[in-house]
Amino acid sequence: MKTGIDRFAAKGRQTSIRARQERAKQQATHLAPVITEAQAGGATTLQAIADALTARGLTAPRGGRWTPTAVKRVLARTS
Repeated sequence: MKTGIDRFAAKGRQTSIRARQERAKQQATHLAPVITEAQAGGATTLQAIADALTARGLTAPRGGRWTPTAVKRVLARTS
């Protein structure tokens, strides 16, 4: 049996998902020129790009060092 709170919970979940997706899209847009610059500087692998972002003092979306997977996800959002 569903209660009225279930509707509010579902709506809140959807709102949260949209907000997180928008933040991720904005961050990817912000990072695109930095990644392009790193690639122009010779970073050809995801690990090299991750190292370049970390060296610049940029933190990964969940904080800390960049990983190849995080770079791959940012690149997927900008394509």
